[in-house]
Amino acid sequence: MQPVVIVNPRSGGGLSQKKWAGLLGPLTDGLGPFATRFTEAKGDGRRIAYEEASAGRRLIVALGGDGTISEVADGILSAGGRSEMGIIPRGTGGDFRRTLHLHNDIAKAARRIRETPARAIDAGRVFYVADNGAQAQRHFVNVVSFGFSSDVARRANDSSKRLGGRMAFLSATLRSLLRYDNAQILLSVDGQPERRMQLLLCAIGNGRFFGGGMKICPEALIDDGYFDLVAVGNLGRMSIMANLHRLYSGDHLSMKDVHCVRIRHLKVAPADPTVKITIEVDGETPGHLPARFELLPGALRVRG
Repeated sequence: MQPVVIVNPRSGGGLSQKKWAGLLGPLTDGLGPFATRFTEAKGDGRRIAYEEASAGRRLIVALGGDGTISEVADGILSAGGRSEMGIIPRGTGGDFRRTLHLHNDIAKAARRIRETPARAIDAGRVFYVADNGAQAQRHFVNVVSFGFSSDVARRANDSSKRLGGRMAFLSATLRSLLRYDNAQILLSVDGQPERRMQLLLCAIGNGRFFGGGMKICPEALIDDGYFDLVAVGNLGRMSIMANLHRLYSGDHLSMKDVHCVRIRHLKVAPADPTVKITIEVDGETPGHLPARFELLPGALRVRG
């Protein structure tokens, strides 16, 4: 059975018929013959990947940005994780591409998928409250977070991102600074007693980057059987502005208000149940706390 390429035509500034025709040659040269399915709405990547994986498709390739990659991975894992996943990045953020050191050139990325063996990487699963109040769950492969970072992600996703992922997130960061108040949460790591904390943000990293290039979990390894939990303490607005560059460079772990620990499970809830704290999952904001996060070691086989 040929590989299938799941294409998000809206990623990377849009994909016209002319642009798609220009990509067919490099994709075919790299992958060989393949089938194509296009997404039309949010969630289509997961649905299509689930259908293809359930039908026995051996190799499913995501062509798009971080959101498409996450949706396709979620679909494959929801179908049992037997299919291999290929990744051809084409988006404004590129955070997962940075962690995996993937080619930005489509022809080179396609050739690498065909020529390199699959490697097993860790994934995660999060149980949370959807925006409609229902209990929900989904898989993730890069970074999930809550607090200031999820507020920024929501604002960035509501923007056009015409100037690229980094500028969209930087603009959203500045807008969030004017209104965001640090969250008080109840947090339990790996079954340990619950702790009450006031945080700017908390990131659970399988990968290293989020927010259009911020190196939030600089020591995270995607195949070590752990998440990196990075908690940024009760920083004020001036301190955030003064240290924002350290989030991009990954130099923030040495700050006294930043803590990093390796974990496998996490439970978190708002200290005040009436406060709604949004969660960010691989760049999307599907719901809010309370939430439970669990590691799935070596669950996804990736080419690229």
